Amino acid sequence: MTTKDHLARHDGQIARLEQVMTALAEAQVKTERDLSKLARAMTALAEAQAKTEATTRALSRQWQAYLNTLPKN
Repeated sequence: MTTKDHLARHDGQIARLEQVMTALAEAQVKTERDLSKLARAMTALAEAQAKTEATTRALSRQWQAYLNTLPKN
């Protein structure tokens, strides 16, 4: 293999490596963006769950209060 062929081969390998590194960087940015979206969704879900738990406790107290008004056998 001549020096010219060797250099051309290396240039091709370097070009492919640059493409792969660019694709990797783009994938990393997308992953970070997706993780940020996921974190926001998880926060919203946790807030909704806390509200649901509070509502459930309140309904439970109301139900128990109603049951306490019924005549006992």
